[in-house]
Amino acid sequence: MKFILFLLAASASAQFTPSPVPAPYKPTGAELEAIRSRLSRPPSLSFSNPDVSADVAVYFKAGEWILRHPEEFFTRTYYDNAIKVLDAGQARARELESGHPSWPEATGRIARGYRSRIDGSFQPYIVIVPGTYRRGAPIRLDIVLHGRNQRLNEVSFLADAGWGKPVTPLPDRIELHVFGRTNNAYRWAGETDVFEALEAVLRNYTIDPDKIVLRGFSMGGAGAWHIGLHYPARWAAIEAGAGFSETLRYAGLPNAPGYQKQAWTIYDAYLYARNALMVPTVGYGSINDPQLQASVNIKEQLAREQFDPASLRALFLVGPPIGHKFDPEKKEESERFIARALAAPRDRNHIRFLTYTTRYGECGWLRVDGLARHYTRGEVDASRDGDSVRITTTGVTRLHLLKPAAVTIDGQSFKHASTLSLVKGKWKPYETNPGALRKRHALQGPIDDAFFEPFLCVRPNGGNPLALQRLETFRANYDKFFRADIPVKNESDVTDEDIHNYNLILFGDSKSNRLIGKILPRLPFDWNSRRIRIAGQTFRGANQLLVAIYPNPLNPSRYVVLNSGYTFGASDLTGTNALLFPRLGDWAVLDSKGEVTAAGFFDESWR
Repeated sequence: MKFILFLLAASASAQFTPSPVPAPYKPTGAELEAIRSRLSRPPSLSFSNPDVSADVAVYFKAGEWILRHPEEFFTRTYYDNAIKVLDAGQARARELESGHPSWPEATGRIARGYRSRIDGSFQPYIVIVPGTYRRGAPIRLDIVLHGRNQRLNEVSFLADAGWGKPVTPLPDRIELHVFGRTNNAYRWAGETDVFEALEAVLRNYTIDPDKIVLRGFSMGGAGAWHIGLHYPARWAAIEAGAGFSETLRYAGLPNAPGYQKQAWTIYDAYLYARNALMVPTVGYGSINDPQLQASVNIKEQLAREQFDPASLRALFLVGPPIGHKFDPEKKEESERFIARALAAPRDRNHIRFLTYTTRYGECGWLRVDGLARHYTRGEVDASRDGDSVRITTTGVTRLHLLKPAAVTIDGQSFKHASTLSLVKGKWKPYETNPGALRKRHALQGPIDDAFFEPFLCVRPNGGNPLALQRLETFRANYDKFFRADIPVKNESDVTDEDIHNYNLILFGDSKSNRLIGKILPRLPFDWNSRRIRIAGQTFRGANQLLVAIYPNPLNPSRYVVLNSGYTFGASDLTGTNALLFPRLGDWAVLDSKGEVTAAGFFDESWR
């Protein structure tokens, strides 16, 4: 173990520094025109199945994005592939117009797409379908999360599907290869991509819900630890190779401010290790791969937990000294373990679950919808027998059952309940004050949480130049690193329908953005041109900017965010993926240069 930790420390700086990328290929004017001419004839996408229309749109989106980012013509091959991708898109468009597209029924490796609900963008995914697949006959699905690839874009992803190295489909399963919006360790919009791609596959193929396996290696291993342990009831098994499972040592941030360390509990997967009781789990790393530490962290945390080891179905594999690779023999051992897990019956009646945030509160037939304090541990142990449920909790203040039942919770009994609230130490089978603001699922912060759901950025009419700069930075970073345009409207154009449908991301101040002026009196802080008062503190001076997230007073089921997109930046997005954690909590005061004067969190009642 000391040897592994030494390797981790010794290689940290090299591990987190992106490999040098040679100067990109520069297409000639004629070559650029060849791409543009193919984009100038956009196909009609009015097909009865929107997924099939998206299957065409992703090809043209690939051409548009590589033109936007010419630095992504990494080699001449990227130009050649861009032409092939656009020609393949035109061929699909012609099939679509004929009314008889062939690829939805095809087998082999197939590129497909969907339209994202969060930003309206078209995003690709790849399925590998065996010749044995028959629609209507449920089949196993393996979700495969790719590793970090600095040269990944839509063109290379679609080219791999169309004319990459040949693959032989496994006869017993469909594989879903997720794009993940390139390289973000399947966090934020990258996480949403996993589930939106999964939903698209479930719409278009017949999948056995009891045989969905989540797996990945390297960055994909980090994603498998994260998504696997945060949503343990969704998977028949998880396999995580290498990757990372904590922030402090991996990213080397011992001096991070307390409000940032507090937010690490959202993504530090080792803290959720006990959720492996819910799902058969494989962890792997080679003995001389520093990223072996990811599964070591999980295994060590499990050793600290108090439970019967016989209830754990986990396999921790250590490969020979082959570096950052999955040893073929260990891979076969993992496959055998997963096959046995899929053949065994699943116990859906016993939930043993923990979380540090209501964002990750769903587990099977219940949802943790309130915590005594966010970013501290909340636990549920629940057993279901027919229409009766027995529950014990620690650190949880609200629970929701998907189906009403006779409930005994922490020694209290109720004949019929679905939502239970802890009030002054006693459980109540109802919401005592449904209108009261409280942190709950998808309404608990921090600022970055707003971008899991459909959002709309609202541009001010002038105002603080720092606010305008932050809007432009978010637009540029989202375009480059999350592969979509941010939805934007001018502040004068926002409608009641927008307020109903979107998390509103408001830039500016009360004078330059009428919506900020409208809601500011109903927010728990005071902000004018001379001072900001928040969290019992007063900050005086002009040109300061308030950044915050809060339930929208005009629609408390949605967020309002002031002056911020994602709180991490381009340098974080090009460094180790462990850096993609919240930087500002629920609120922050920035000086005229954009530096943080103060930051923190609201309490469980948004105070």
